[in-house]
Amino acid sequence: MAFSKPKINTNWLLLGAAVLLGAGAVYLSNSLIQRRMSELEAAASKGHELVDVVVAKRDLERGETLSSDVVAVRRVPKEFVHTSAVRPQEFDAFERQRLALPLRRGEPLLPAYAEGHGAGVFSATLKKGLRALTFEVDAVNSISGMLRPGDRIDLIYSTRGAQNGEEMTMPLLSNVTVLATDQTVTKRADENGKERSFSTITLEVSPLDADRIIVAKASGQITAVLRHPDDGATNGTHALTTMSLLGRTNGAAPQGRLVEYIVGGSGGGPAEVQLARLAPNLNAKPSTPAIH
Repeated sequence: MAFSKPKINTNWLLLGAAVLLGAGAVYLSNSLIQRRMSELEAAASKGHELVDVVVAKRDLERGETLSSDVVAVRRVPKEFVHTSAVRPQEFDAFERQRLALPLRRGEPLLPAYAEGHGAGVFSATLKKGLRALTFEVDAVNSISGMLRPGDRIDLIYSTRGAQNGEEMTMPLLSNVTVLATDQTVTKRADENGKERSFSTITLEVSPLDADRIIVAKASGQITAVLRHPDDGATNGTHALTTMSLLGRTNGAAPQGRLVEYIVGGSGGGPAEVQLARLAPNLNAKPSTPAIH
């Protein structure tokens, strides 16, 4: 029994040959282009000193963030380089800054293109959703100028009651981060005519907390209380008034505490033990018991 030879589909052969020829043509053309570019660069750089500059990998729009993913290093003849062009060793100062102007592909990066012009942008240090608030403090409220960036503080609010004028103090915010401090001290007279020193601190707060600080600053006094950096607990103290500090409630007489003291004992007789109720009067001086 004779077997017939399978027929070869010439269409598939032609298609395969065309694909191979096309791939070969693309490879050859790319090789020729690369070779020609190398020849042109060699000719252009012949007799010239080459320097490395930072250029854009692609077209960059205003507002895009500079990073190693969007820039590259290119060697360019020194006489063709702008004197302000950013060099690779200088790029760290521009990384994570936003572009203030668009930058075309292959165009060298200049300091004028970056928002910070090579200087650190303070707003870039903020966490998203938070704000930086700067306000003036005196020597007491800045903890004698010892506050430093990175410290954690509580803010205590003090004011006078609108009705009875009684002093009242309460916790305002807990565990607030200090972003910056201004050690430049300015001196001026306060409301009592005494000279006081002032500086500023910058805190990282939420928009709502920023409003609370502004209102508290306008209506009373804010005191900063330094805390341990590892202590994240909320300040759980309650509002304190002058009356509650003295142990009084709604104008009632002070409850005080019982104090035992001894009267006599020097004449041979038994000493008389008496109990007295000591009111917590901060201005009272302790009396000296009489000796019989």
